[in-house]
Amino acid sequence: MKSLSIRNLIEKAVSLQFSRYLMVGITAWVIDFAVFVVCHSIVGIVWAQTAARVSGALVAFAGHKVFVYKNRNFARHALGKQFLSYLLLWVFSYLLSIGCIILFIDVLGLEPVAAKLVTEIILVGINYITMKRLIFLS
Repeated sequence: MKSLSIRNLIEKAVSLQFSRYLMVGITAWVIDFAVFVVCHSIVGIVWAQTAARVSGALVAFAGHKVFVYKNRNFARHALGKQFLSYLLLWVFSYLLSIGCIILFIDVLGLEPVAAKLVTEIILVGINYITMKRLIFLS
């Protein structure tokens, strides 16, 4: 019986953590998406995506660290390591997003906004697992 209650607590914690991840992600994504929509016809897809990703990433790093993964280690070394890891994930995610958006537009004939939506759905899972297992270690 005791192991069952521990299991339930773990399931609730994971569920709560993923819910928080989605809340932070949605907030960052709304900022990211709004910047992309406003900018893509003005500066082009690559620059719009760059501006969108930078805007969303700044909001997301703080939210993921503190609100999602409850990481309160603000020691200079730990924060620097986390930020560098987050930056590397961001660069990987950014490059993958550009590639996917262009692929979905050129190969599948999607409109830029639709291509952006499909790409972001794919990246949610990749980024959650990477942050949980490698960056914020919770």
